Amino acid sequence: NWVEKEWNELEKKWSKWNSQEISIFIGHTLKCKKSKINQYNEIIKKNKMDGMSLSKMSKNDWMDIFCFETFLQTCDIYDSFNKIYTKQAVPKEYLCPLSNLIMNDPVFALNGITYDRSSIMNQYQSIPNYFSLFIDGKLRLFPDHGLRQNIQNFSKNSK
Repeated sequence: NWVEKEWNELEKKWSKWNSQEISIFIGHTLKCKKSKINQYNEIIKKNKMDGMSLSKMSKNDWMDIFCFETFLQTCDIYDSFNKIYTKQAVPKEYLCPLSNLIMNDPVFALNGITYDRSSIMNQYQSIPNYFSLFIDGKLRLFPDHGLRQNIQNFSKNSK
């Protein structure tokens, strides 16, 4: 219970994470040994990284900087950080209801809900009554240009 409480406090201040807190986050996510966490801490210090710099990194950046053993580990870290980032900083309407991540290409579906295009294309079967999203056997989606512009502006101003 104490660990969970500490983790919740650490999540809340992600933008101000120092090298030790970033290495704890990585270690917690990957369930690493202390020696590996110390290695990550040295990499972070060397690259002068903080929590805000993490929000600007791509998966490839994470892989290049930390040399994780597998790309799956990179994806785990990237996705875990983005969940923390989005939970603390991003307006709900910018998040896809399927992936819970910031939408890159928001689209309206026939059910009146906006999704990220890639999420709905890959996960439409998880939506109740998903057959109502189709016309003549085709998934009908309509770009939400206004929301896309708002998300792009938010992303630029957040970095």
